Amino acid sequence: MMHIIGLTGGIGSGKSTASAYLHKLGFETIDFDQITRQLQEPGQPALKEIVETFGPEALLPDGTMNRKYVGKIVFSDAEQKKKLDHIIQKYVDVLITALTDDFARRAENITRESNPHDYLQKTVIFYDHPLLFEVPYNIEPAEEAWVLDLDDELRIQRILKRDCLTRSDIIKRMNSQTSRAEKLKLADYVIDNSGTKEQLYRNIDDALANFDKRIE
Repeated sequence: MMHIIGLTGGIGSGKSTASAYLHKLGFETIDFDQITRQLQEPGQPALKEIVETFGPEALLPDGTMNRKYVGKIVFSDAEQKKKLDHIIQKYVDVLITALTDDFARRAENITRESNPHDYLQKTVIFYDHPLLFEVPYNIEPAEEAWVLDLDDELRIQRILKRDCLTRSDIIKRMNSQTSRAEKLKLADYVIDNSGTKEQLYRNIDDALANFDKRIE
């Protein structure tokens, strides 16, 4: 039987690090950001709609999306962000459903007896989804939401070290997402990521062990 867990958190919360660790443990994840980037590649119908919606400036000379230009628009105007989310959602729904259905077929006959050492890896798939609470995708819903959590200032400091964004740009992006307080209210499980990478790994191990007990 398949189980879907939504892994989410605001910008700078450590989703990529957590997802990479889950891969190392043998879990499959569906990376919504990666799929969204694929939809924005040259020749994709989603990119065509984005250019039609936000103007020719949304396209760079090499045919790729001008992410900086579109980002400035959507992270400064909630209505413009809804337009972008709506365009992406239509195409993401189809791709995510296909990936989820494939995993469900493979997990259908897996039992603890048949796979005692990798039962979780064969039956649990993760949605690596930054907008788990914000965008109502028409896909198989996650049965639990795991939220990576750390305070907002620490997130800002980590993003400043990682990305070429100003503090003002970071705050705009944070404000465009569900607040930390709201995410914590909606979370089924909270994974602290205020410490080292090794501490995050231990916290993920604890979350997996806790989930394993709950589905016995």
